[in-house]
Amino acid sequence: MLSWRLRQLRGHVAAGVEGDGTTRAGSCAVSTGAPRPRTRPDPPAVGQPARDVRATACTTPSHTPKPHAQATRPSHTPKPHAQATRPSHTPKPHAQTVLTKHYEGACCGCDHRFEHRDLPGEVGCVTSSLTPGGRCGGAGKVLSVSSWLVDALCAQGVEYVFGVPGGPLLSFYEELENSPGLRLVLARHEEAAAFMADGYAQASGRLAVVCATTGPGAMHALTGVASATSDAMPLLLITAQTVASASGRSGLQDSSGGNWSVDTVEMFRTATKLSTRLAHPGQLPWLFRHLMRTIWSGRPGAAHLSVSSDMMNSPVPDASLPLPYRAASTAPDPAAVELLAQKLRRSRRPVILAGQGAKVSGAAGSLQQLAQSAGIPVATTLKGKGVFPEDHPWALGVFGLGGGPAAFDYLLSPEVDLLLVIGSGLGEAAANAFDSRLVTGRQVVQIDVDPLRLGAGCDLDQPIAGDADTVLRALLAELADAPTTPRVRDGVLTAAQDRLLARVPASALQKKDHAVLSASAVVSRMSERLPENTVLYTDNGNCLSWVGQHYRSRPGGQIHFSFNVASMGCSTGSAIGGKLAHPDRTVVAVTGDAAFAMSGMELHTAAELGLPVIWVVLNNGGNAMVLNIQDSIYGHGSRSMFDRPIDTAAIARGLGAQARTAADLESFTEALSEALESDGPFLIEVHVDPAEVPWALSTRITSLRSAFADLPASGW
Repeated sequence: MLSWRLRQLRGHVAAGVEGDGTTRAGSCAVSTGAPRPRTRPDPPAVGQPARDVRATACTTPSHTPKPHAQATRPSHTPKPHAQATRPSHTPKPHAQTVLTKHYEGACCGCDHRFEHRDLPGEVGCVTSSLTPGGRCGGAGKVLSVSSWLVDALCAQGVEYVFGVPGGPLLSFYEELENSPGLRLVLARHEEAAAFMADGYAQASGRLAVVCATTGPGAMHALTGVASATSDAMPLLLITAQTVASASGRSGLQDSSGGNWSVDTVEMFRTATKLSTRLAHPGQLPWLFRHLMRTIWSGRPGAAHLSVSSDMMNSPVPDASLPLPYRAASTAPDPAAVELLAQKLRRSRRPVILAGQGAKVSGAAGSLQQLAQSAGIPVATTLKGKGVFPEDHPWALGVFGLGGGPAAFDYLLSPEVDLLLVIGSGLGEAAANAFDSRLVTGRQVVQIDVDPLRLGAGCDLDQPIAGDADTVLRALLAELADAPTTPRVRDGVLTAAQDRLLARVPASALQKKDHAVLSASAVVSRMSERLPENTVLYTDNGNCLSWVGQHYRSRPGGQIHFSFNVASMGCSTGSAIGGKLAHPDRTVVAVTGDAAFAMSGMELHTAAELGLPVIWVVLNNGGNAMVLNIQDSIYGHGSRSMFDRPIDTAAIARGLGAQARTAADLESFTEALSEALESDGPFLIEVHVDPAEVPWALSTRITSLRSAFADLPASGW
């Protein structure tokens, strides 16, 4: 069985496409010598910047051919990982008989033979010093599709590629493994690989890349890629495809569509900003630039490129690489900014609701300046949490799902006469289940980089298209031209802020007569003890609300949610990506036992990499959020809790991480201190009360009740 698969894959790698689209032709020869050795520079250590290899000269002083028979392949030296080592191993030699195809002057304009050997990624001049993947050491060079993609990713500043190998992907995988500028992160599941990339992009703001093989590999990545698009994160997914000649003919894992196979390109169309396949190697330079423009222009998001396995090793006629692409910031309409400034000057009680778009645009500084100079209270959506510090005198905390009473009291007050929405589409979670009080009896102004999102949630008095930070800077300049007396904090604001849950200490949340630990107290203690610049990832479930309500956002820190898609288990992989983006900062994930059950194997990835990531598992014995909703709607729960509890600490130890179990606030505090001192992955399992219901869960219950009753959620 395996020998059949090896023959098939060798055939796919050997098959190529000429510049005119025809299959390569030429004399075939059989070489009985051993494969020539490949050399690879030492890769960068985990978390260290990738070295720039684009300036490497392509020159060879001598073109003396090296006979295959005399070549030996050195033992593989593993890439160094922080705190983790892998034993050296000698790879199994390739088969003694190697099919080669020879061409005259086809690679770089020299008069030497061009050889395509039946090994993944080795294309070039027989008589010149080869770089894996088709880089010729002669006067010019030829790059295969795989090697061109790797070089292009390096040129875009990519440091890591997250993925799982598979047969049709091996040529690209080989190039990644041998690249001195990229580090390949082996995940345990493609969905987790996509979430690692999403988490990396969330923490760094840089392009993240994930690769997956054809069929189930691509399908597994769908949820994480869709989440990146929903989170407005720049991400590129590269998937393999079966050999083009077998498309639609029941090829193994064929995912080209037709004959009962999934069309992965079509599948990703609604999950990305662009999903396409490479039709010809000559198309690649233009198509890659188009992918970069699509990812970065307007509201960032994910894009998908599918490449068939036979085309992976086809030569790219144009070896030039694109420059790093960044979309230009479009200046907002000056008249619109002037009108907004007039509205704010006339408003008696304005309020700001900032969402994910404000965070993505880097508008934190401008937002704080506007709140302080104009005296405007600021609430955030759950995904926007972190863009405005909650110890600020004008802070109201989170509104909507995961929010608290302070923001609810103020934003739904009839005294508010202007609502300025920045970077939020006012969806169900952000708008408190489309609560009509949020937009009734006041002017509503929305700023968003995506014109299609303007007015998508409700009717507007004024839409403003533009990047949030750019618009706010223009607004600040407009307000400074005609300054007015800033508003002062009054009794309405202070009364609301007295109910800001993020300012309640953990000791006050844990009732002394309550034997079971409260999740709210656990998250509050994390807020008290974690460094201010901590990068925090929050999973889906009740932990969303616990973090939204009780973890205080502070300057310098990051708080990330992947909430629109709301996939359970996302934070396990996201935190790994975040740590690779910020190796010098504390990175923590808050998750539940049910979410951990869906993705916990990725702790093994962190252990192999030696990454000191902390996972706090709020173990409530199952899907407690669902149980809370069932109890509220039906008066009882139905198969939402586990009959046998999961010992997540034991699982973590089995995967190579350190672990502690806590059942009270004191033992949790000790475990957290130990985790902060650890130099490797650390899991803290905290047994919490499943009956504790988050304050704002009523938002979700209201939506579901309306859906079950087939009634509109509100009067919007």
